Amino acid sequence: MFSFNDLLTINGISPQDVAVALHKPANTSERQALCTMIDEDFAAFNAYQSTHARIPEATLKARGIMASFVMTSDGRMTFVGLFANAGSQPFAQAGPHVYALFVRMTRKMTGPDEVNGRSGLEALQNRLLFDLSRLDTMSDLSGRLIVQDPGARNYMRVADCTPLPVVELTKEAQMTPPVPNWDALVLTAPDLRKLPNSWRVQLSAWRGVYLIVDRCDGARYVGAAYGSENLFGRWSQHVAREIGITKELSQCDPAEFQFSILELLSPAATADEVIGAERKWMRRIGTLEFGLNT
Repeated sequence: MFSFNDLLTINGISPQDVAVALHKPANTSERQALCTMIDEDFAAFNAYQSTHARIPEATLKARGIMASFVMTSDGRMTFVGLFANAGSQPFAQAGPHVYALFVRMTRKMTGPDEVNGRSGLEALQNRLLFDLSRLDTMSDLSGRLIVQDPGARNYMRVADCTPLPVVELTKEAQMTPPVPNWDALVLTAPDLRKLPNSWRVQLSAWRGVYLIVDRCDGARYVGAAYGSENLFGRWSQHVAREIGITKELSQCDPAEFQFSILELLSPAATADEVIGAERKWMRRIGTLEFGLNT
């Protein structure tokens, strides 16, 4: 079976000189955040992969090239690129611009309210900061080359001991998956805070009736989206504060909200038409008597 090491060899690179970073956070929301950064903020992604714990740090330190892969939300290991390792320095000696970059990256990974300046970077103070720069070699395979996940928890490997069989070479590069059909879309509050730009654009074009489920107790709320930025704008309002934005939702924690679409209406639908559909869904689901609508 053709492997990633075969590709390295064809391109004149010895697998013995390559460390393989298999970025695969257990949290699917964090996987999505990584893929979004690759497409929209590559400097933040490169910051993510430039510090490591002691054992993977030693593996990378001994090799001049790092091959980077990321697990996409569908569980496939996708090639990001080859990176030259120009050396390292203690993270604690990094300048203010590096700290600002890491704050930005961490907020993209965990949400905008989870990091407060340098305090969120204390765990990195004893690590090395690697100087990684993307190589042109094999860059045409970025987002297209899919390899088999070797499994196990160790994410930093030595290439010559990790052949990585090639599963697929796609025609188009794609890190961020396309938006699901409206009737299959389910998003949590953390998902909304890390949406790729293409998803934001689509949700901003959709108007209709939506359902919020409070994952703490299963309580349900039916709402309507028809104003500026349609569904994306309304859902973003719901998760922007520490409590719900309506009287009914004010006793709930928006961090536990789950969103889905009950009915997608025409972009030309009037406010009265959307509100009329909303009232019908409240009666059908029973959220007026037994849910969070009044």
